[in-house]
Amino acid sequence: MWRGFVNCQNCQNITEEGTTLCMACEMRFAGTLLGLARDITPLHDSLDATLHPGGHSPVRIQTATPPTPIRLDVLDLLDLLDATARELWRCLDGIDALDWHRDPRMEDLKATLIACAGHPRLSTFADAGMYMHIINGLARKVDLALDPPEQRREIGACELCETMLAAGAADQWVTCPVCGREQRAQTVKLRRLKTLCWDDSRRGSAAEIAKAFTVAGITLKRNTVNVWRKRGKLDVTPEGITYSSVYRLVISGEPVDELPGEEARPSEGFDK
Repeated sequence: MWRGFVNCQNCQNITEEGTTLCMACEMRFAGTLLGLARDITPLHDSLDATLHPGGHSPVRIQTATPPTPIRLDVLDLLDLLDATARELWRCLDGIDALDWHRDPRMEDLKATLIACAGHPRLSTFADAGMYMHIINGLARKVDLALDPPEQRREIGACELCETMLAAGAADQWVTCPVCGREQRAQTVKLRRLKTLCWDDSRRGSAAEIAKAFTVAGITLKRNTVNVWRKRGKLDVTPEGITYSSVYRLVISGEPVDELPGEEARPSEGFDK
């Protein structure tokens, strides 16, 4: 018996008549639903804003006191996922998606997602492509909530083309997006610090200088720079403190014997 063919609603490839998704997209759709079911537990764990559950990792890290007791963005995401999953299940069972009175399902969100993934009409109901697109979008939001991208900041210029490079706190190597040169992140940071310190015209506040040294891997406190300034050991101008004078004291191993209250009343405006 001859059977017709139609286009898959997701990838537009040819599939059998009577189906709205091809076999590959059906498997991908079911896999995404099962992955979301797996993510429900870590999502509930990350509702507590005083803990960072580490995404899918069981390790929890105590963080600073949050402005709210729970993460409202995660709560909203769970509510949206729950509403979408139940609406999808009603469509799969042939019930009006908005007719919540005819929804006999009493299972939790995780069970609903698993039931949708294994439903026999997953690749044949009319709006399969649309719901696959919606579920994929929710899956991306869940991934960002559980494993937020690492914050990256500028660490210095590329040695070859002078393009400003950015890296995360744990990155050991960085690749230039322009010339493709791979460089050690620590080397880039130290090269930037060298440029600042070898130029007698470069000046900054105590906080800016301390940050530049610390980012490069040389721990230096703002209070230390202020103590050296108040004791007359640094080159100070109305524009700020010279990086070179701080560098000379750092490499010489200059000790800091802070007296109680010495940093409480800075005499000049370079400590900000």
